[in-house]
Amino acid sequence: MLIPLSRWTALPKRLDCEEMLDAGQGSFQEVRESLRDLDRINRWLGGEAPLRRFLYPGIAGQAGGKPVRVLDVGAGSGATSIAIARWATEKKIPVEIIAFDNNERHLAIARKAVRGRPGIRLLRGDARRLPFAEGSFDFVFSTLLLHHFDSNTLGTMIPALQRIARSGVILNDLVRDRVPALFFAAITPIFARSPLTRHDGPASIRRAYTPREMRRILDAAGLQRARIYTHGLYYRMTIVIGKGSH
Repeated sequence: MLIPLSRWTALPKRLDCEEMLDAGQGSFQEVRESLRDLDRINRWLGGEAPLRRFLYPGIAGQAGGKPVRVLDVGAGSGATSIAIARWATEKKIPVEIIAFDNNERHLAIARKAVRGRPGIRLLRGDARRLPFAEGSFDFVFSTLLLHHFDSNTLGTMIPALQRIARSGVILNDLVRDRVPALFFAAITPIFARSPLTRHDGPASIRRAYTPREMRRILDAAGLQRARIYTHGLYYRMTIVIGKGSH
């Protein structure tokens, strides 16, 4: 059920309302269309900026030896993994990317998208129970993942992501505010063509954290040196956790 805009008269408390994609609702075609919506939103509304600002410079700084290993957590359609692989190919930097997601329908869609693209492997698994040893990757990246979990879960999940990353963790997500809720309603005809997206968009904004809330979660998890960068125009934030951020 859509959240009435009249309820956005002040910054609302976080509400962990269920999203239709998470609940496995919709046909396969509707899921595919919704993932296309998300890819479109990421491409035009701030989702690629953390790649250019944080991840790509990090990968370039490690080029020259073995392939740089990247974990894309909550990979969805695989679009971000493909973007990373395409950039690395252009820069002639060898990478190994694991596109990791817990939704089999997402992975089925991603499997077709990444077919024939070297350097990307798909793996199903739960971000709360990572099947990777400490230091398995050079970088761990996610986009639009964190708001799916409550603060207690994030308090254990984010340090676990940090443990499997040798060099850095880069986590991009929404910022909860009434402005993006109103903005989403305005852009729905362009960016939210799927009925799943029209439901899940407002739900995602309502589930998102503010930078202050995220700061408290990171500090409580012992990650006081982790940095939060805000992208005000797009109401996004990026958490960057470097080596030795405890």
